[in-house]
Amino acid sequence: MGRDMPQKAAYYHKCAPFLCEGKKQFVAVEDSRQTVRRRVFHSNAIVDEVVCRITRSGCAIEDIGTSPSGEWIVTQRFSGQGEWGYDVIRTCPLKREAGTPEADGYMLDLPMFSTDETRLIGGFGANWLGGWWAHADDDYEEPSRGGVIAFGFLFVHQLPSHKVKRHTLRMKLPKGWLPKDPDAETWLGARAIGPADEGEGARLTLPGGVAVEIEGPLPSVILLPTPHPSGKRLLSGTTPGVKLCPGKR
Repeated sequence: MGRDMPQKAAYYHKCAPFLCEGKKQFVAVEDSRQTVRRRVFHSNAIVDEVVCRITRSGCAIEDIGTSPSGEWIVTQRFSGQGEWGYDVIRTCPLKREAGTPEADGYMLDLPMFSTDETRLIGGFGANWLGGWWAHADDDYEEPSRGGVIAFGFLFVHQLPSHKVKRHTLRMKLPKGWLPKDPDAETWLGARAIGPADEGEGARLTLPGGVAVEIEGPLPSVILLPTPHPSGKRLLSGTTPGVKLCPGKR
C-alpha cells in the first residue's frame, strides 16, 4: 500500500507505536472522512484501514490511544455541541468492533484500559451548560443550593465481549458550595477516569485535582466525596467505598 502521509490538520490524531506482526507500527486518524489507518512506524507504509464516520451531529474523533499490548485501540469523540462518544477497534486486522458513536453529555478524557486488557473504563458528565454545582435554573457563578447532584456516569466496557455497564456518579454538596474559581471549573467534572491498579475498582480525579479510588465491584450508584472549594483537599473526608489515591492530593 502507499506511503503517503497527510498534512497535519485538526482531524489528525495518532496513538503511540506498538509491536504488530513483528514490526513497530502505529494507528492514526488521517482525514475528515475519519479514515483510521495502521502504518509501519519507520516507512509509513499503510498496512490496514477502516472508516469510523462522523455522526450527524458532528461527533468526531478527538483523540486515540492503544492498549498496553497494542491489541486494542480506543478513541474519544466530541461534537462540540453536547455529544460524546468512543470507538473500540481491534488492531489486527483493523476493525471497529464496538463503542458509542454519539450520546448526550461531555467526555473530557480518553477512556483507559486495565493492564490486563479485560476492561476499558471511561466516563462522561451530565449535559450541563456550565457550573456543574449549580441548579439548572441558576447562573454558573451562583453557589450550590445544596443536596445530592448528578455528576455524570462512569462506564465499564468488558473485553473482548464488549458488554458495557454504566454506573451513576453522585455528589452531595452543602448549601452555598462554590469553587474558588468558577470560571476555571465551569465545564469540568471528573477527570482521568480509569481502572484501579488492582482489582475491579476504578479511579478518577475530582474537580480541583484530588484523585480517589472507588473499590470494586462497582455499585450501580457511586457517591463521590465532596471536594473543598479550594480544590486542594476534600471537604469532609472520604465516603464509604472511596479512598484517596496514595501519593495524590
